[in-house]
Order: sequence, then C-alpha cells, then structure tokens
Amino acid sequence: MEVSTLKKDTVDRIRKVKKERELTIPDILSMLEEKNYFLSEATLKRVFSENSDPSSFKYRDTIVPLADVLLDFYEDQSGTNEVEALKSLIRDKNMTISILIAKNDELRSDFEKRIAHLQKQIDRLEKNLDFREGVVQRKDEVIEKLMNKVLDIKGE
Repeated sequence: MEVSTLKKDTVDRIRKVKKERELTIPDILSMLEEKNYFLSEATLKRVFSENSDPSSFKYRDTIVPLADVLLDFYEDQSGTNEVEALKSLIRDKNMTISILIAKNDELRSDFEKRIAHLQKQIDRLEKNLDFREGVVQRKDEVIEKLMNKVLDIKGE
C-alpha cells in the first residue's frame, strides 16, 4: 500500500470517528495530551477540514498520534488488515534492526580486540627498534674508538 493512500485512508477513518462520536477539537486535544502527544489546535482544524489534502500532513508527527488516540480509543475496525500488516512489517523491521545492532556490537568488539592486539605489537616492535638503535649506536662508538686508536698508532 502506498503511503499517500495509507494517509488518505487513515485521515478518512479519523474524520469518520470524530463525526460519529461528535468529538470537538478541545476533546481531541485533551485525549492527545493524555497520551503525551502534542498537536496544535490549528493542525487539528486543518486535519478535520473537509477541503484539506491528507497527503500534506506529516504521517509520523500528525496522523499517527491522531490515529493512536481516536482509532484505538474507539476501537475502529475499518482497515484492520492494513494496520495489522503494517504492524507485522514494523515488528519484522524492528527484529532485523535488533539483529543488526547485535551484529554491529559483535563486530565493534572484535574490531576493538584487533586494535588492542595491533597496538601491543606496535609497542613491542618500537621497543625492539629502540633496542636495535641502541646496539647500533654502541657499535658506532666502538668503531669510532678503534679508528681513533688506529690513527693514533699510525701517527706515532
């Protein structure tokens, strides 16, 4: 089902429930506040206006809170199959997200272990390099002393 069609169907069902139950904008605002949703009165008036285009509303910010409050509260059963299909799709996507998060955490842990191992190798190699440089420096000093002795002997 296309999102714009879903928006239109949902807004139509919300409008139908409002009309059938003779709810006022203040009634709906109170119901929204009880569920910790906050929409402006102007937004509600636009939603319930007959000549407003449902596709112009933000689905997550406007339509979902109204549907949650009005359709669930008054147990609207129209479009139940679509809603159940969407809920199932959301559950599947949430499960996939959970699996991917766990996999990401596992990969991050493995990556951090590899970094720690490589850092230990770098530290060991740097120590080895420092030792080798020290050995070369001492050998250079010995060679220089021997060269000075050889030159001293030739100069006598």
